[in-house]
Amino acid sequence: MKIAVIRQKYVNYGGAESFVANYAEAMAEEGHEIHIFANKWTASKHANIHIHPVPAIKINSFIRSLSFAWFAGRAVRRGSFDIIQSHERIFSQDVFRAGDGCHKQWLELRKKNLSPLKQLTLALSPFHWLILQLEKSIFETSACKKVIAISEMVKNDIQRHYRIPDEKIVVIYNGVSLQRFHPDKKKSQGEAVRRTLGVRPEETLILHVGSGFERKGTATLLRALQELPDLPWRLALLGKANWAQKLQGLPQAIQNKIIPLAPVDDVENYYASADLFVLPSIYEPFGNAVLEALATGLPVIVSRTCGSAEILTPDEEGMILENPEDFHELADKISRLCDANLRELMGRKARTLAEQFTGKRNAQEMLAVYKTILEEKKSTK
Repeated sequence: MKIAVIRQKYVNYGGAESFVANYAEAMAEEGHEIHIFANKWTASKHANIHIHPVPAIKINSFIRSLSFAWFAGRAVRRGSFDIIQSHERIFSQDVFRAGDGCHKQWLELRKKNLSPLKQLTLALSPFHWLILQLEKSIFETSACKKVIAISEMVKNDIQRHYRIPDEKIVVIYNGVSLQRFHPDKKKSQGEAVRRTLGVRPEETLILHVGSGFERKGTATLLRALQELPDLPWRLALLGKANWAQKLQGLPQAIQNKIIPLAPVDDVENYYASADLFVLPSIYEPFGNAVLEALATGLPVIVSRTCGSAEILTPDEEGMILENPEDFHELADKISRLCDANLRELMGRKARTLAEQFTGKRNAQEMLAVYKTILEEKKSTK
């Protein structure tokens, strides 16, 4: 198949962005011709992956999103593709993958803790107005033939906020590289990272991966750890943020136990260095980082509002935080997982669970959707 894939950033970092890169590589390996339409990209060495630069006018988020949607639409119309798949909200596509979730649901959750003035500012934002209009068009009109929800949670959110036929929306879970993220790397790579970070063998290293301090629930995690000053934990924060500013105001004893880090290319080695993964997101459509942690054999603590929570069995591969803002509940779960024996038991089950979610399985399920669309196109000619 000749497939057009639209995403503003085609790079191998960030949950949604790295998914697109891994998906493109998997499809190219199967012999499909993949054409990436992006404004920012990392070059691919694969002969079946072709990059098409798409301009975006970067005055503000509204103009950037609107201009990218328009230029991307114009660019793909110049080609002849079997399938046009967008990972951005644009004007027309065959398949829309809702990797960023349902924007209307995110705004609903976000405004709960905002002042009336900030709620008004949010409601009057041209950017959010644009995204909601594009979202409505994708879900409720013929501007899109199939919608891929990356969790049942996202599917339910979309169906709650929009009039979308049940047959138009399909749940396809993300996949993970079981070779890149593997428990064997704990010895070969993880111990070296721990030494570099200054983490002692007897300390429990908690890993938190993600950019977006508010949405990822980082504040809740920091508040929970303040409840556990006497436990031998360390925290590695891996993501884009002004960590000096975010950590300012914490007790110095707590700050001394935190290791703030920028995004790294060898993130798999940091998973291998950790003992426990925590993601108390306010809204997480799925959470690729959760799969990466599971594949590495780490027990996880995730919020109920994280799509990947639905693949977990509570107290088997990890624990589910019912309220993403309840730092007391989170502190209790972290305290329990400072038990090395419990972590080892859950970690083995975590790897077994991750083995069900391969990139190949994801690609096969996507191809099944494409074939359905192509059959529909043939029948309407």
